[in-house]
Amino acid sequence: MLLRTFQGPAERAATFTLPGRGLGTQPLTGPLSITESTTLSIPAAYRCVQIISDTAASLPLHSYRGKTQLNRTPDVLKTPDPTDTRMSTLAAVFTSLLIDGNAYLLVGNRDSLGFPRSFVVLAPGAVALTVRNGVRVYSVAGQSYDAEDVLHIRGLTLPGHDVGLGPLAMQRRALGLAIAGEDHAAELYVNGAIPAGILSSEQELTQAEADAAKASFVAAHGGRQRSPAVLSGGMDYKTLSFSAADLELVESRRFSAQQICTIFGVPSWIVGVGSTDSRTYSNVQDDNRAFVSWTLRPWLTRVEQSLSTLLPRGQEAKFNLDALLRADTLARYSAHSAGLAGGWLSVAEIRALEDLDVEEDLL
Repeated sequence: MLLRTFQGPAERAATFTLPGRGLGTQPLTGPLSITESTTLSIPAAYRCVQIISDTAASLPLHSYRGKTQLNRTPDVLKTPDPTDTRMSTLAAVFTSLLIDGNAYLLVGNRDSLGFPRSFVVLAPGAVALTVRNGVRVYSVAGQSYDAEDVLHIRGLTLPGHDVGLGPLAMQRRALGLAIAGEDHAAELYVNGAIPAGILSSEQELTQAEADAAKASFVAAHGGRQRSPAVLSGGMDYKTLSFSAADLELVESRRFSAQQICTIFGVPSWIVGVGSTDSRTYSNVQDDNRAFVSWTLRPWLTRVEQSLSTLLPRGQEAKFNLDALLRADTLARYSAHSAGLAGGWLSVAEIRALEDLDVEEDLL
């Protein structure tokens, strides 16, 4: 089936149309709508998703047989979608997992042995999964596909469930509070009920006199008027000013941002969320290691094991986490020297890690 609908970029564009993802209602009190778009409108959530997806997608991805890296990287790993870059395609995979808890890859363009050479990342909201007699069937744009045509990568999954769980489904309350906080802050500054000041009089005023005094004062000094105010008849004016800290906007929004960082497993300082704790170099190094070990590596492993099912038996897809050392030249070269001296790295392997050409006599 896919050989007819997914032969190449030109034919696919003419025969396969992905529907847009609709905006659903949020089953919480109030008019909040927690969707993919509104989730990414939260600055902390946008940055968390961007950091994880871009970092993971930027890592080198190769095929291995055992512990030996194959000289030729399969097309499905090198250029998964011929119409886009490898990083953009893989970033879309991780973004789908991070937000929805599921990533759906429509595979095709198979070689003579039946192994796919490319795939396209589907919008999770455009895919409907049904299980009939233990057989999974995926419906996309009015077409049905068997499980062999759709690679389904799941995030956190409950036993007996067929789809993964993401923040969009399981953390709606926390996301809703963050959105509500942003809306409240905006409304407070635009349409807030806190007056700019108080115009008072020592004499008792009727409603008409109070309205007239207010209108006269605003006409003379309101808006952009900055002329000195001259008051008489026992009138007095006192300005009112409230900072964001006084209104607890800073603390509440910081707490919401820290909750978002907790949901995605990203250290808050990486996202730029302020903290009352003092940061030292040792703390930062520990956070970096924790981020790689407890957040990045599990997501990489899920995607690696899923992509490995698209390769011939005995081959595995693996991301190279050592590439994260590229930003630290001294640490990278020290690690290469230790590996070369210890005998577990060769010159050819080191050159491959550095994206340098490997000489034929080194292979």
